[in-house]
Amino acid sequence: MSSSIGTLTDAPSSPHTLNLWADGQKVATLGYEALNDRWSLEYDAAWVAAPGAFPLSPALPFQPSADGHAVGAVKRFIENLLPEGRALDITATTYRVSKSNIYALIRELGTETTGAFRFWRSDEVPPIVAAKPPREVTREELDKRIAERDEIALAVWDGKVRMSIAGVQDKLMVYMDRPLDDGGRLFLVEPPLASTHILKPDPARRVTPHLVVNEHFCMSLARRMKLPVAEVDIYRTPRPVLVVRRFDRVVVQGVEEGVAYAAREPIVQRLHIIDACQAADLPESYKYERNLGSGEHVRNIREGVSFEMLFKRVEQTVNKAVARLTLLRWALFQFLIGNSDAHGKNFSFFVRREGLDPAPWYDLVSVLQYAGIDHELAMAWGDAFSLKEVGAFQIADFAQRCGVDRNLLKREAARLAKLAIEHAPAQALADDYIDDAERAFAVQLRDFVVGQATRLTKLGGEAAKIKAEFL
Repeated sequence: MSSSIGTLTDAPSSPHTLNLWADGQKVATLGYEALNDRWSLEYDAAWVAAPGAFPLSPALPFQPSADGHAVGAVKRFIENLLPEGRALDITATTYRVSKSNIYALIRELGTETTGAFRFWRSDEVPPIVAAKPPREVTREELDKRIAERDEIALAVWDGKVRMSIAGVQDKLMVYMDRPLDDGGRLFLVEPPLASTHILKPDPARRVTPHLVVNEHFCMSLARRMKLPVAEVDIYRTPRPVLVVRRFDRVVVQGVEEGVAYAAREPIVQRLHIIDACQAADLPESYKYERNLGSGEHVRNIREGVSFEMLFKRVEQTVNKAVARLTLLRWALFQFLIGNSDAHGKNFSFFVRREGLDPAPWYDLVSVLQYAGIDHELAMAWGDAFSLKEVGAFQIADFAQRCGVDRNLLKREAARLAKLAIEHAPAQALADDYIDDAERAFAVQLRDFVVGQATRLTKLGGEAAKIKAEFL
């Protein structure tokens, strides 16, 4: 009897598997042994042979070393796909699993994650045709759900968690059948349909007022300056909701009015992107440079994503000169708008077979407008973790660490500053901001950006003059 029990106790846990799919083709098999937390990834031979095929990330290549992929690389990649904060708590509670059970979470959320791949049960094949028409979300229902989100989380609709992308803020992924200004409607999605837009209402907490206006202003300013950025709009329920067009989705075919749904379904192609944490093969907890926090005994530990580490991703890109310039402009723009929370999951890359390409920018917010939250920089300029402490020496130190020519930095700083001074006043007057409070906040943003632009021009010029031996 005891011998039998011992045999059962000592038996290894059964391996679990999920298949990964992209555009109707099986890509790989994901294996997981729960007891020892062992993960594996085996690419499908037909996928590897396909001309347009690509790996999940640089850390998970088609041909790993003889020992296989790096220990923990598969888990780290998947962990970075999951939501954070309250959304993660809600997901775990809804599906009655531990927040640390990465496999169980991706099993539930993996049909609509960031990037190209769907995680699917190994005994099933993703549907080609939807079982029923997409579920419309009306303006009135969305407004009601935003008002009730303290009682019913915005991520949960019809008993299912509808947020499967990284981030802390309340979000909802939807399919939009046409542009908002053309009467676009919003729909929840089920496979094979994929979402095309992300909805982000103002947070319930009062410490960050007008966050929708804030992000819309910063994103729209970047677009006016001809910088690569995701498209945004403001949708009124009448509460303001930021609508972000997903750049990892492309509508191939749209719904036609008057045509039966089953006869003509929308088709959304999924493009593959990874964030800088995934590109660097780091877990989500390393998204800040001070990955252990800024306490007295750990503040000098800087193992997370820094500007230096971000710029090292240039070696993984297809066009290194373009990638380095894009990263420089991204860093300078964060300085202009005062985004202290620009961390390792706020920059992404498209994944090609040949390498990475920088993706459009997103999550651009002037965090320094809010006195009630911490303004420590996610990535330091040199050794400065406060924007107020950034001087010419810190700018020059940044350039040296990141392999950026300081004369190039000077020119780009002056050029972006000039564009910001030109376009920020026009953006503050945009018709998107409809009442006195929103317009006043937009003016506040304008004044801040103009002041930062003047400062950046000065610091860039001074940084170029510092002798290399002083750095």
